[in-house]
Amino acid sequence: MKRQVFLITGKELKGMARQNSLKILFAIIIILLGFALYAGHIAYKQQQIMVERAQKERRAEWLGQGNKHPHIAAHYGTYVFKPKTLLSLFDFGLDTYTGTSVYLEAHYPHEFMFRPAQGYGNMIRFGELSAALVLQLLLPLLIIFITFQTFTKEKKTGTLKLLVSQGVSIRSIYLGKVLAYSLIIFVIIVLFFMGLYIVGVYEKTSTMISDMGLRILLLFFVYAGYLWVFTNFSVWISLKSSSARNALLTLLIFWIATGIIIPKTSANLGETLYSLPSTKIYKEAIQNDIVNGMNPNDTREKRIARLKEHYLQQYGVDSLNQLPLNFEGIRMQEGEEYANKVYDFHDATLYKKIELQNRMGSLMGFFAPYIAVRNLSMAFAATDWYSFNDFQKKTNTYRRHLIRTMNNDMAKNSRYGEFYEYKVGKNLWKTISDFKYLVPKVTMIFKYYWMEIVSLSLWVLIMFFIIPSSSKNKLI
Repeated sequence: MKRQVFLITGKELKGMARQNSLKILFAIIIILLGFALYAGHIAYKQQQIMVERAQKERRAEWLGQGNKHPHIAAHYGTYVFKPKTLLSLFDFGLDTYTGTSVYLEAHYPHEFMFRPAQGYGNMIRFGELSAALVLQLLLPLLIIFITFQTFTKEKKTGTLKLLVSQGVSIRSIYLGKVLAYSLIIFVIIVLFFMGLYIVGVYEKTSTMISDMGLRILLLFFVYAGYLWVFTNFSVWISLKSSSARNALLTLLIFWIATGIIIPKTSANLGETLYSLPSTKIYKEAIQNDIVNGMNPNDTREKRIARLKEHYLQQYGVDSLNQLPLNFEGIRMQEGEEYANKVYDFHDATLYKKIELQNRMGSLMGFFAPYIAVRNLSMAFAATDWYSFNDFQKKTNTYRRHLIRTMNNDMAKNSRYGEFYEYKVGKNLWKTISDFKYLVPKVTMIFKYYWMEIVSLSLWVLIMFFIIPSSSKNKLI
């Protein structure tokens, strides 16, 4: 049987080599992949240079801001820039929409700014050309065009009946054809991911992504499985179809449904079931809780009064001037801590809804393998929502540390009622280290994408089940 399979594989490869139209299609895919990799590399280099330069300038500004009151320095603040990961040149993910920098200052956790998508036209917003897009949607389309008549053509010419009459099983013919097309796809993606790895080694970005090799290997397995599913399914449809036209129509419907309609529907369904509040309502709710308290009778005035009473009793004095600490610094830090508590509560509520929306998309991966591959691709490239969320949390932690350091210095080293008279300088600014970001290990994100892994594995398993049995040799 193995010999028959390899003979069929060789025959299919020779047949494809003789078709100029297929050569052109393959050339287009390879050029698109090469162009996407090149363009992604250029964009990565440009943004990386801008981020590094901007981060150094903001650091120099922070250290060189001169002598001033620590709370003024807390409002002077600084910027943090989101470094671009090397694998984002392969899959842009959400980087285009999540912003690249954030301003850090006292009282207000600002939103990320400078989203690249803001400057794009409508056509680019619909879908940027990336290597991931080529592998997720265009290469499956190529597979459809080269396989839809692989069986129907042989049925029409009678060669299939001739092969079967000579003792070649349908299973051998099927496996031979799948192997031939899989080999071509395999060569394309092996060369591509090897190129991606070489670019990664050349760029030496291991300081930010410590497991780049493992991430590229995982990306390779995910896309190899996904494209094998498409190859196997397309050959199976050709086997089951009565004509090439029916096979092509069925496969195109599958491609459109799983690549466009279901992903779009799942996004809309998630938004309908778990709608997010508008930015205005979200911010108003936070400010209301900060001023009026998260619990009844816990307004800002009452919290300050309790804090004042607590410190007066603790130090056994009857006025704020007698405290060994500057009460204004304590009050400001307590206000920050309460605001942090409010922001954490509302962020957790918001993120829970986003999580539910993501779950809806993950579930749809059981119906559309494209969704599972898209999500896993973004996750392994560190351009997904969870990676951005991790970066956002670390910038929040950095901002809170900066503000806490300023307020604590004010509380410990200045006197109550003293503001412009108290100034500090570079020695305090230097205690705030420069912001450094390291992408979490890829093993940390598996817990978020177990449904995608299960659904893609299920699709691969189903493809094994549809392979014709060796006991069945009936022509369709």
